[in-house]
Amino acid sequence: MNNTIDSLSASERSLFIDVVGAQDEELLSALLASAEPGTEQRRAVLDILSDAFSLELRPDDEPTERGVQIDNLLGAFLLRWPIPPE
Repeated sequence: MNNTIDSLSASERSLFIDVVGAQDEELLSALLASAEPGTEQRRAVLDILSDAFSLELRPDDEPTERGVQIDNLLGAFLLRWPIPPE
């Protein structure tokens, strides 16, 4: 079975595991065990990656290289698994 994270590119997977795993090991484990994230898992990933991105802003509000990578990762994740409207 492919898991949620397998659909990301190799560099995205590495960054995803690093960022999400550092913030929520249970969420990362659940995503590694499922083929598709649930709505609450999608929201949790959005929150974690958004917070991580905001920590990577320079004083001029431009993102660092890691910030750009996190932003691209968030975009790739949400394109694959959009959060349905409530």
